[in-house]
Amino acid sequence: MKTALLLCASIFSGILHSQPDVTADQIQRWLEKDQYKNIEKHVTSLPTFASDLQLQQAHAEALIGLDQAEAAAEFLQQASKTFPKAAELRQLAAMNQFTLAQQASIFSAAGHAKDGLALLKQATQLAPDDSDIQLSLIGFYLQAPGIAGGDEEEAKRLAQALVAKDPVAGPLAQAMVLNNDDKTDDALKLIEQALVQQPQQARLLAQKAALLVSKKQMKDAALLYQQAAQFAEKPAQKYNYLYQIGRLAAVEQQDKAAGKQALQQFIDYYQDGENQQLPWARVRLAQIHLLEQNKAAAEQSLQPVLALADKPEKLEKELKSLQKQLSKLKS
Repeated sequence: MKTALLLCASIFSGILHSQPDVTADQIQRWLEKDQYKNIEKHVTSLPTFASDLQLQQAHAEALIGLDQAEAAAEFLQQASKTFPKAAELRQLAAMNQFTLAQQASIFSAAGHAKDGLALLKQATQLAPDDSDIQLSLIGFYLQAPGIAGGDEEEAKRLAQALVAKDPVAGPLAQAMVLNNDDKTDDALKLIEQALVQQPQQARLLAQKAALLVSKKQMKDAALLYQQAAQFAEKPAQKYNYLYQIGRLAAVEQQDKAAGKQALQQFIDYYQDGENQQLPWARVRLAQIHLLEQNKAAAEQSLQPVLALADKPEKLEKELKSLQKQLSKLKS
C-alpha cells in the first residue's frame, strides 16, 4: 500500500511539474483575446494571486466577461480594500455596477448607478491624469438620468478641462457633449479639426465614423473604420472597428467583400475565447452570405451560434429571422 501511495504521489507530482508556467505575457494574451475561462482555470491558483494587483484585475475582468457581475462586484469590493490606491480596480468596479444597473429592477437600478458613480469619482481622485477614466465619468454624466447621478453641466465642465490635458481625449469628450446636445455637425467639425493635427489617430477616426453613421453616411463611415482598424494601437480597438466594418456591410449593405474579410478576422481572433460579440460577428457574416444568396455559407456561419446553450433574447430573435430567410433560399 505504501509503495502504491508513493507511486501515485510521484505521478501526480510529475503531472504538476509538467504543466507549463503561466507567465504575465500569457495572461495578457488571454485578456486580449477574451479567453476568460483560461484565466479562471489558472490565475486564482497561482501562489502570488492574493498579493498581485494584475492577477486580481485579470480575475475580475474574467468574472465580468463570463457574465458573473454579482461575483465580480463582491470580489472587486475586497480587492479594492487590498489595493486601496488602485484606480483601475475602482474603474472596473464602476463599469460592473453600471452593468448591474442595466440588469436590475427599476427599484434598484439607480442604486447601482450611484454606486458606480462613486467608484468612478474615487478612480479619478486616485488617477487624475487618466483620460480614459475621465471619459468614462463624462459619459456617465451625459447618459444617466438625474435621479441616478446624471449631470450634463458637470460633463461639460470636465470635457472642457480635458481639452487642455489630452489632445485625443479632449476632442472626444467635447464631441460627446455636442452630440448629446444634438449638435452632430458641430461634433463632426471638431473631430475633423483634431484629425488635421493627428490624421492617423484611430480613436478620432472611429469617432468620426460613428458620427457619420448617425448622419446615415454609411459608405464614408465604413472607409473610416477601415483606417481606424489599420492604425489602432490596441487589439480590442482594432477588432471593434473590424466588427463595425462587418456590421455596416451586413446591415447597411456596404462593401460586402471588406465586410466578410473584417468579420472573418474578428472570428479568427476571438474564436477560442468568450468574447460577447463573437456570436454577433458570426450572425453578421451569415447576413452578408445571405445577401449574396449563398445559403450554404450562411448556414455554416450560423452553426456555432445555433449550438450555444444560452442565447440572449435579441440574438434569438435575429437567428429566427435569418433562419426564416434561409428557408426561402434554394441550396
